[in-house]
Amino acid sequence: MASVEYIQYSKQSLEFLRSNLTRAALTLSPFIFLIIYLSVGKYNVDFSSLHQLLFSDSIDRTIFLNIRLPRAIEAMIFGASMGISGASVQTTLKNPLVSPYFLGISSGAAFGAALSIAIFGYKSFFLVQPAAILFALVAVSLTLGLSKFRGQFTPVSVVLAGIIVSALFSGLLSLIQILVEPEKTQTIVAWMIGRLYTITWADVRVSAPLAILGILGLLYFRWRIFVLSMGDEEAKSLGINVERERLLVIFLASVATASVVSVTGIIGWVCLIAPHVTRFLVGSDPKVMLPASISVGASFMLIADMLSRTIWNFEIPVGIITTIIGAPLFLYLMRRALHEWH
Repeated sequence: MASVEYIQYSKQSLEFLRSNLTRAALTLSPFIFLIIYLSVGKYNVDFSSLHQLLFSDSIDRTIFLNIRLPRAIEAMIFGASMGISGASVQTTLKNPLVSPYFLGISSGAAFGAALSIAIFGYKSFFLVQPAAILFALVAVSLTLGLSKFRGQFTPVSVVLAGIIVSALFSGLLSLIQILVEPEKTQTIVAWMIGRLYTITWADVRVSAPLAILGILGLLYFRWRIFVLSMGDEEAKSLGINVERERLLVIFLASVATASVVSVTGIIGWVCLIAPHVTRFLVGSDPKVMLPASISVGASFMLIADMLSRTIWNFEIPVGIITTIIGAPLFLYLMRRALHEWH
C-alpha cells in the first residue's frame, strides 16, 4: 500500500516539475528568440560591444536600432496579441476553429486599409492605420449585431455572422481592387499578404498601446474566461452574466487584433496556431493557457519573420511563411486535440 502511495506521489512530483519547467521555458523563449532574431540576417550585427552598438555612429547601430529592433518588437506584439486573442475567443466560444479573423476583423481591416489607399494613396499611411482599426471594429460590431437571435447570441450564431460579415467586406475589397489604378492594387495586395519589412518605430507607437491594452484586459479577465469555459449553465449559477462577459472578451480580442493588423497587414494562421500549440504544451486551463499563449505567439512570429528574411536571396512576406508553417502544423495539432472538444 505504501509503495502504491509512493509511486503516485512520485508521478505527481514529476508532473509538477515538468509543468514548471514547461512554463519557465515558455516564459524565456521569446527573449531567447529575440536575441537570435537580432543577431541573424543578411548582415550579421556584432554584439561584442554593446556600448558601441548603442551609442556609436556605425552601420551596426543603424541596422540594430532602426531596422531590426522595431521590427522584432512589432513581431512580438503581433504574435502576443494573436496568441492570447485566439486562445480567449476559442475558449469563450468553445470552438477550436474560431479566431478573431473569423469575426470579420481581417476583412474589415483590409477593406479600411484598401479604402484609405484608394482615396489618399499609400504615402498617406498615417491614414491607413486608423482606417484599418476603424473598419475592423465596425466589422466586429456588425458580427455581434447580426449574431443576436431573440435578444441573445450563441457561439454558433457568432461564427455564422462572422462568416457573413467577412464575405461582405471581402466583396467590397474586391470592388475597390477593380476600381483603383493598377499600382494601388499592387499596394493593396501587398498589404493583404502581410509584411513586417516596412515596420518603423512610428508603427510600433501606433499599434502598441491598444494591443497592450487588449492583452492586459484579457489577462485580467482570464478567470471569467475560465468560468465561461465551464459552460453557460455553470457560469450563470456562479452569478456570471454570460452574454456580457462574452461580449467583453470578444471586444478586447478585437481591439488587440485590429491594432496590430492595422500596421502589419493580414498575417494568417498565427491566431489559430499559437493557441493550439499552447494547449498542447500546458493544457486547456485558461488561467495557465492565456499567459502562455502570449509567449508562444511571440516566439512563433519571431521564428517566422526570421525565416522570411534569411532563407532566400530576397525577403518573402512573413504572411506566406506563417501559412506554409501553419497549415500542416494546425492539421497535426487538431488531429491530436479533437477529443478535448467533444
